[in-house]
Amino acid sequence: MSNKIVALPVERDKYGYWTHPAYDEFCDGREHIPTAEFNAWMKANGLEWTVVYRDEEEIDPAVDGYDISKWQPEAPAGDRWFVGSIHDNEDGAVCIWLRSKAERVA
Repeated sequence: MSNKIVALPVERDKYGYWTHPAYDEFCDGREHIPTAEFNAWMKANGLEWTVVYRDEEEIDPAVDGYDISKWQPEAPAGDRWFVGSIHDNEDGAVCIWLRSKAERVA
């Protein structure tokens, strides 16, 4: 499989959630992806990833609830990172950042 997963415009919903269509297709509604399966998908697509967590101390759960629309996650250090998913999970709000290994600048 060649790497055809590229950055797309992020159009978050009213609660601030968004998932790249290719990432969404892979996850297929599952709440948990086995690490080996995820790593194999990343390798097959020539991608690397990192995750950024929202600082939960900066929010008021009674006011914000599941609304993460005000959160603007910062891209990791380095070039060509793009959003794979912005969502909430049991650990709080997360942003999954992706980038092509082939495009990485050393």
